[in-house]
Amino acid sequence: MAKQSYTLSLPLVTEEWQEDVLSKRLEIARNMYNACLGRLMKRYRRMKQDKEYRCWIQQKASKERSQALRELIKKHELSEYSIHAFVKPMQHHFKKNIDSLTAQKIATRSWLTFEKYIFHKDTKRVIFKRHGTMNSVEGKSNTSGKKQVG
Repeated sequence: MAKQSYTLSLPLVTEEWQEDVLSKRLEIARNMYNACLGRLMKRYRRMKQDKEYRCWIQQKASKERSQALRELIKKHELSEYSIHAFVKPMQHHFKKNIDSLTAQKIATRSWLTFEKYIFHKDTKRVIFKRHGTMNSVEGKSNTSGKKQVG
């Protein structure tokens, strides 16, 4: 059975200082997302310039070709877990504002955007988040981000 998830949206009753904290954290999350997406794009461009990749991509589809391409993807660190490793030092820098599970979800969110792009699912380009456009973040569990605001 598929895992279900639910979202409940309620208006927040906040003071101005709390809104400032939330804005700061959302902006940090946006910067982390864009950094992850930028790193994935950089790695992908580097892989596309690789002579071995260009040779294999022109070959007819086969098990050997698929295996070679998987190895190249691994070599160029194009995986969700490699981007988790990339975001880890960033999260340590912002640990007072973004917990590790939330940082991993931000990295996963950028990976899913990138994955749609490279496998030509629903998009022909990646879109980086503009200032003020990150309006939500999620954690990996219902206890993520339970620190006191402030």
